[in-house]
Amino acid sequence: MLLMCMLLAMCQLFAQSRTVKGSVTDDKGAAVSNASVVVKGTSTGTVTDASGNFSISVPATAKLLVISSLNYQSQEINVQNKNQVSVQLQPSSERLDEVVVTGYGTTKKVNSTSSQAKIGGKDLENVPVASIDRGFQGKVAGLQSSSANGQPGSNQDIRIRGIGSFTASASPLYVIDGVQIVTGDLSSAVTTTNVLATINPNDIEDVSVLKDAAATSIYGSRGANGVIVITTKKGKSGKTQFRFDTEVGQSDYANIPDAGKPIKAADWFNLLQEGMVNANFTTAQINSTLASYGYGNGVDIDWIKLTTRKGIQQQYNLSMTAGDAKTQIFMSGGYFKQEAANIGADLQRISGNLKVTHNISSKLTVSTNWNIGNVLQNTPPSGPGAFANPYYVSLTLRPTQNPFNADGSYNISTSNNLSFPTHYNPLYVIANDKYIVRNTQIFGGGELDYKILQGLKFTSHIGIQNNDLEESVFNNPFHGDGVGTGGFGQNNYTRAFLWDWYNQLDYHLDLLKSRKLSTDLKVGYEANKYNFYRILSGSQNYPPTVELPLSTNAATAVQGAADAANYTFASMYSSANFSYDNRYILSGSFRRDGSSRFGSNNQYGNFWSVGGAWNVTNEAFMKDFKALSTLKLRASYGSTGNAGIGNYVWRQTYGYGTNYNGNSGGTFNNIGNVDLTWEKTNQTDIGLDLGLLKNRINIVFDWYKKLTDGLLFNKPISETTGFASILSNVGKIQNQGVEFTINARAVDVRNFSWDVSFNIAHNKNTVVSLPSHQDVSNTTLTQFRLHEGNDIQSYYLRSLQGVDPATGLEMWYVDASKSTTTSNYANAGLQFIGKSGSPTYFGAFSNTFSYKGFYASGDLYYNYGNWVLDSYSQYFLNAQFPTRGKYAINLTRWQKPGDVTTIPKYVYGLANQSGGEKSLYKGDYIRLRNITVGYKMTDKVLLEKLHLNSLNFYVRGTNIWTKTYDKTIPMDPEQGIASQNNEGFLNPKTVTVGLNIGF
Repeated sequence: MLLMCMLLAMCQLFAQSRTVKGSVTDDKGAAVSNASVVVKGTSTGTVTDASGNFSISVPATAKLLVISSLNYQSQEINVQNKNQVSVQLQPSSERLDEVVVTGYGTTKKVNSTSSQAKIGGKDLENVPVASIDRGFQGKVAGLQSSSANGQPGSNQDIRIRGIGSFTASASPLYVIDGVQIVTGDLSSAVTTTNVLATINPNDIEDVSVLKDAAATSIYGSRGANGVIVITTKKGKSGKTQFRFDTEVGQSDYANIPDAGKPIKAADWFNLLQEGMVNANFTTAQINSTLASYGYGNGVDIDWIKLTTRKGIQQQYNLSMTAGDAKTQIFMSGGYFKQEAANIGADLQRISGNLKVTHNISSKLTVSTNWNIGNVLQNTPPSGPGAFANPYYVSLTLRPTQNPFNADGSYNISTSNNLSFPTHYNPLYVIANDKYIVRNTQIFGGGELDYKILQGLKFTSHIGIQNNDLEESVFNNPFHGDGVGTGGFGQNNYTRAFLWDWYNQLDYHLDLLKSRKLSTDLKVGYEANKYNFYRILSGSQNYPPTVELPLSTNAATAVQGAADAANYTFASMYSSANFSYDNRYILSGSFRRDGSSRFGSNNQYGNFWSVGGAWNVTNEAFMKDFKALSTLKLRASYGSTGNAGIGNYVWRQTYGYGTNYNGNSGGTFNNIGNVDLTWEKTNQTDIGLDLGLLKNRINIVFDWYKKLTDGLLFNKPISETTGFASILSNVGKIQNQGVEFTINARAVDVRNFSWDVSFNIAHNKNTVVSLPSHQDVSNTTLTQFRLHEGNDIQSYYLRSLQGVDPATGLEMWYVDASKSTTTSNYANAGLQFIGKSGSPTYFGAFSNTFSYKGFYASGDLYYNYGNWVLDSYSQYFLNAQFPTRGKYAINLTRWQKPGDVTTIPKYVYGLANQSGGEKSLYKGDYIRLRNITVGYKMTDKVLLEKLHLNSLNFYVRGTNIWTKTYDKTIPMDPEQGIASQNNEGFLNPKTVTVGLNIGF
């Protein structure tokens, strides 16, 4: 707040200035919009408008303006005694002025030695997704973004260059406007939330994905899984401009393969009868059972249709940018609403953003930015086995169960097989239960930049992040999860507060008078602290009504507790970059981190990197190779760490809250390990940047090898200690792969252009070393088991030979030798089956066509090589649970000798027909992720008559089409990084209409 007051006071101190106007064109005389116009030696600047014109207020003593734009050579224009200038920019084939993000700053692309990629804000704005991380899919080679849940605002899995940890976090570090924020799911009562869902994608300027050690080692103990740096929009000098965006439409579910659609009543009864015949039921037993399930009563319910909908999709955004030579302001506000394809789930977000930069003098600049987001979610259970999950129950319920009584009211009877004796009527539950989350996030801060000497700058930046999460759950007392307790309520409150403060010196020095040899040095100190506080309450025995969901109405309190946690980091960091004639680049970085999360013997760690680059095309001998615009060779090596573990796992702790014969008691609950330290990753990267035909074709290739040492495992110890294991640094894992990206303007003729983009990534994950070289079970994902030499997501299941054409029985391998089979599922041994949940290749292919003002674009995302586990197939495949709903693939079952099929003989109640390798399906798919058709007005005369700067109208489709390659797969193959179907909400397919207006 003090910084804000200082800023407001300083805004009154305007020095004497004058106005310079001008126009910027290219070598053909066409206007260059969005070109940068900066007073040399200051941060004062503006950009050109759509017509290439600009107006800038400059100090009276200003001599030079620096004019620059992407793909053009920069120019310095003398403006002494001038109020009007005209500038013609020449094309640049070297892209020397393109800027990329580095840790704690930026650098010219030509001087970068690291592997990184940028996602422009235009690729994220107005996209119909609730959180920005869902917009990353397919945008960057090597970044895997996969959704396991279609709940709006659900947590999204992101991995960069593979999975680098087993028990610690494998998610990247997020840095927003210099603050190392906390992300992920903060909920404790509902299924899932996402901190990033509070941020409006329209407020994002760009996103930089840092991948190799040269880019991430400066983040030290938090950089091993990659770093995602997000920069929000800021104000620009020039005329005040407004922009209004709106997008409205609807969403449906994206994909249920034919094999997984529930069968109709007639087919269900045929299966039921056939199963009983095969189980040797008598005719009387068969007729009695069929009658009990309403055979012939004409009831045939499509539960998928009843529990899905055409959801509303809408958003509205208004922003303003303004500024002069002294002060630049960006301000925005937005509203977003998305209803899930499954009933009962939705998200609403109200957001605001303010960023102000003020140049107090040519040496001192202060800035502040504040982003506020308020999210309201209705989020019914969407996880495994939850009967309040409308999608799961829609598969579980039979088509013979009618959700309505004769009078049109909801059927919640449990008296017979036609009612709901075991499972719930999801229509009643969604109408009367409550699963509400309110999350308000505030993040922002202030920055001071002071130019001490020529080339020497001091920066002090402080930022905060505060999340207030309120969760309210109510299970009604009449039907559903609350029946046994007379209604149940839970109200939880979570506060998560983080501050991050760094102070930094940057020094640029030309080591030769010719300026051919220069260095950029950086040194800084950073500290941050995170505080977490949560109150949990539970109550039951509510009045017999659904109108009083607050816990104050309940008779019995069953939970009342509070917990808290915190962590701190203190760090020193530095980096150096040497450049000779924009040809030879050498970089290095070093960081020393201290963390409260690690043992008293290892609370500090050192992390470093070295990198080099050779811009071959800047050599004299390359001048005759006109077609070759860019040829750059890169290499780097360095060490990063992973601090994504519990806050107190290294400590010996004694916990209270135990019931000891009716009295409060305590017990030792963690043995601790004072030697616990970071998982360290050493990474090698070799890269190539290639540009052809004046950079109309750009290719980026990287080969990398990441070895993570000191992997955290619970190492077995003697139980005489009172504990069975101790968390220790005892494992190794490796990720090795290649990434390839090509961007090209395939056609560029008068009024027409065609842009093509393609990327592909291949990663091979290998478990190198385990404690005592013994296999390790996964306690949370039991389908996987760790084995040296295998992928971290190697399936460990009963291995299926197939269905015997003669008998219709499933045959299973007894052991890994696969020399003996059995038809008894219980006699088949667990074994590695040679299949993994990790994809072999993934990437995207995009095309954009433009003709005059019309344009069309499409993004295809593809994933290949992994296997997906259907965790609940045992309920919907075959007849182990014969009275539940069934997948349509059951209709391809074995029925007579000689039938060749993957579905065995349908035998009522036969337990041998479930689980194991049978529940695995190929996860290969191609999805039309985005398709857009629109018109952007290019008639400048008409725009001026309408008093507009820009006008753009479009129609967009998301997740419109999906191609799967396994004809037997019953669910959407996109099931998160773990490749496991837990019956989460269906991914949405949306169609929207949008309008952007600038004025």
